[in-house]
Amino acid sequence: MRDEAFKSIAAARAWKLGATIAIVRKGLGLSRAFFGPIPASCVFEDGAELRGFHTRLRGVESEYGFELARDVQPDDLECDDDDFRGLFACVRPAIEIPGTRYRSLGQYGGLALVADFGAVGGLVIGPARPVVDVVRINKGAVRLFFSQRQVAAGSAEGIEGGAMAPLRVFLRQATQAGYALRAGQTIVTGSCTGYVQAPLNEPIRVTFDALDASVSMTFVDGK
Repeated sequence: MRDEAFKSIAAARAWKLGATIAIVRKGLGLSRAFFGPIPASCVFEDGAELRGFHTRLRGVESEYGFELARDVQPDDLECDDDDFRGLFACVRPAIEIPGTRYRSLGQYGGLALVADFGAVGGLVIGPARPVVDVVRINKGAVRLFFSQRQVAAGSAEGIEGGAMAPLRVFLRQATQAGYALRAGQTIVTGSCTGYVQAPLNEPIRVTFDALDASVSMTFVDGK
């Protein structure tokens, strides 16, 4: 298991941030947000059909994914807001699928989520958009649909400090811990619509007003 963990970190295509909402952290008994690496084998493009182990837990979260334009350097931790936005080549609509080795997600509390490799499962990412208007990103409606039925709605305003604030915290924690953050990696910032159980064989779509974009996927039967 330890070797698999190190391989996943080395091959990370993306990073997930967890418990970036204050009330969620309180419920989990955590003092701060956590993160976990998502390997390339668990990152999928818009329209993906997911089978096998990805269908054991079918909860989905609607998130913004910020893609690094270049490798992160120590000086980047102290840059101003404009330069910080410049670290990211684009922002993408994303659907995160948390995963766990336990029977159910979070059944042993927040520390178990952290120990469970950050509850990393899968990630579906949509089209790239420029990181221009952070206020619009924070306020823009995010809507989750199963087929044509809207089942949840929210925005990045629920994330503590807005969509980009957890990124600064993550960059500092990860680099100080010795992780290398590389160009092309996507960082997803926490859920805008909460954790919602999804059906099998039914299209899942999330729309992001601030990006004028959406991302979609389907959980399907089979291995």
